[in-house]
Amino acid sequence: MGTTYQVKIAQASISQSELQTLRAKVDSALARVNRQMSTYDPGSEISRFNKFEDTTKFEISTEFIKVVRKALMVYESSEKAFDITVAPLVNLWGFGVKGHRITPPAKKEISSVLKNIGSSHLIPEGDNGLKKSLPELQLDLSAIAKGYGVDIVAQVLNIERFENFMVEIGGEVYAQGEKAGGDLWKIGIDTPTLASLPGQNIQVILSLKDVAVATSGDYRNYFEYDGKIFSHTINPKSGYPVTHNLASATVVAGNCMEADALATALMVMGMEKGMRYIESIKNAEAFFIVRKNRDSYDTFQSSGFGKFLQK
Repeated sequence: MGTTYQVKIAQASISQSELQTLRAKVDSALARVNRQMSTYDPGSEISRFNKFEDTTKFEISTEFIKVVRKALMVYESSEKAFDITVAPLVNLWGFGVKGHRITPPAKKEISSVLKNIGSSHLIPEGDNGLKKSLPELQLDLSAIAKGYGVDIVAQVLNIERFENFMVEIGGEVYAQGEKAGGDLWKIGIDTPTLASLPGQNIQVILSLKDVAVATSGDYRNYFEYDGKIFSHTINPKSGYPVTHNLASATVVAGNCMEADALATALMVMGMEKGMRYIESIKNAEAFFIVRKNRDSYDTFQSSGFGKFLQK
């Protein structure tokens, strides 16, 4: 997935050999997700589907179809703000497998690529089939697969009968139970300072138990041209990176796959529309950081988010 992961287990005794066995099971689970959904692996299911320029059924794993079905649900509920068919746009803007760029693409290029965007052209069939009504349709699951990976690791730990743990992959988190001593798990939300490192500046700290948290922002993966910032969050309707002043959106939800997708949807929608949307979603809350200028921010939160803030 091109990132790091960590697993913390509390209130459990475990030998060195048991730890090594557990590590192997976690690595195996993550490798499987990678083989299914990584666009950086040319042999992965998603890479093969993207190269498959046909409208007949393409066989994929049950895990892949589960993630696609969830993505389509968020696509519909978010009024198409969350769209996993943005892969050609992500690549065009230099945020995908084809490498970085330092200047924006031409309008004509964007218009041409936009013709092949839209999750409405994606048709799941049963437990392991996927069709596209546009042969050129391509997928990018980077805004949901990482969260799914977190959930899969949590599933491994639950099968192994651990009750208190925290799983983190590239900043997306699931926290279950409690830390040693009965404290809740503490997770920081970064201040969206441009080009900052993870954990360098913390805006707020969350106290979590049995929930997932995911953050999407404009402040790490971007390029600057002619004094303007172009973020990796692409609006699938316009074909351009988002232009509003929402710098970061954090979602707390029951599972990390959903939190991951919702956070991206909010970043596409912007604060006002995003706030209305998250308030309509059951069992999900959000924290918004809006950029006033390069180093100044306002924060907003959904009606039930306060219970997650560290007192």
